[in-house]
Amino acid sequence: MGIDRLPPQLPPFPIADVQIIYATPELIPSFYQTLVVVAGEKIYLDLVETPAWERVLSLQQGLIKQKTPVYYAVAGGQVIGWCSIYPETHLCHAHRSRLVTGLLPGFRGFGLGSRLLQAALSQAKMDGVEKVELYVYTDNLPAIHLYLKMGFEQEGLVRRYRKYQGEYKDALLMGKLLG
Repeated sequence: MGIDRLPPQLPPFPIADVQIIYATPELIPSFYQTLVVVAGEKIYLDLVETPAWERVLSLQQGLIKQKTPVYYAVAGGQVIGWCSIYPETHLCHAHRSRLVTGLLPGFRGFGLGSRLLQAALSQAKMDGVEKVELYVYTDNLPAIHLYLKMGFEQEGLVRRYRKYQGEYKDALLMGKLLG
């Protein structure tokens, strides 16, 4: 049995009690704490250092104000994960959006990623987004499996997508047509 197939440990909070909600300004500080943890792992996100609080606050407030698909998984009043679908800004690319998601380590492997993605993708489709794209590191097999399960297709391989501390990671470009 490979490490990617080990059963997850019990989560620190009952999964049935985790709510998937649209982001709110009051939860942005909790989102930031979760982002610090996930970025601090330095293995799943392009971020290896968390951006300044002011920058994250401004970005999240802007996404909420624009009613962009940005959902939080909340347990006990704390954000434990998120899924955001950012619109492309170039006029010729406005039909496409970029997906970014993350969960705290203790909550992975229990279906919360699917729930977050479903909420964000449903809103994106209602908003008229035609295509959602993402990059995922080729060694992140659980995430690749999740995206395939949610209907994403592999569209390309970017060799040496990331270089951090002298080590390279390849990434898959994946996409899902919504309309």
